[in-house]
Amino acid sequence: MQLLLLEQKIPLNEKDFIKFLQNEGIIVKTNTKARGNLAICFSNRIDISQKVDKERRIAVLAHEYAHKIHFDMEKKGLSNGGSLEKLFNLKNIDIIKKELLLITHFVDKNSLFLPFKDKKVLLDKEISNLELIIKKEYPDFKKSKEFIIAVKQLKKVNSDLVYLLKYDRIRIKGGLFKKEKFYSIETLQKDFPLIPDYLNAYVRLLSLQRQYKRLYNHKNRADKYYKKPTELFARYVEGFFLDKDKIIELSPFTTPIFLNLLEQGYYGNLKKLFEMANLL
Repeated sequence: MQLLLLEQKIPLNEKDFIKFLQNEGIIVKTNTKARGNLAICFSNRIDISQKVDKERRIAVLAHEYAHKIHFDMEKKGLSNGGSLEKLFNLKNIDIIKKELLLITHFVDKNSLFLPFKDKKVLLDKEISNLELIIKKEYPDFKKSKEFIIAVKQLKKVNSDLVYLLKYDRIRIKGGLFKKEKFYSIETLQKDFPLIPDYLNAYVRLLSLQRQYKRLYNHKNRADKYYKKPTELFARYVEGFFLDKDKIIELSPFTTPIFLNLLEQGYYGNLKKLFEMANLL
């Protein structure tokens, strides 16, 4: 009876991956906080946080190695984001960009901004409720414009509440015969129990609008980061180490181009790494 011998594919382990990186002249540090990130890549060094889960470490290292590959192709790629045109040796990258965004959403669920969307809905609802309170007294009130009547009233009575129109928390230093004072949006009702409901609502509405602005600023910065070519490429490479079949499914246009360039040595020794990981 003849036995059919099948080649057993041994998965790439972290030790062999690090040895590969070291042979590439890359210093690898594993006992680090990676500056608060999962990992971080410098021109010839990769730091991976000791907090990264064991099952995720290979993919994270692959992500950072992709940054190193990009750095070798575009010296300013890590600092300015580089270009997809250079990364895929193609002028028209519209389809590639769309597919890489889909892969980014698959690889990193944070890029979907689901908490942002939930928080936005909550803020919209709270702001609308405060608007209704103010409009009971002043029907023509518009949240997009300064509520001049309220501001004038607060300044007229010289109330410390006027400071909370611009800040969520304030400290007013005491003088020779005055005590230091602390005020906060959280203790608004307690600190100023006699103010009318519409004023209370207006001060809280302004605070929520500041939260809204901070929320969008944070989201816009993160969105800009996720869409950098160097990050799109790194998450694409990372994706192969997480779920090769899913990446191929999500990028029917990009993957043949990438694999052809990989085979030609366009990405340096990335091909060797893919072979070590049984991805080719």
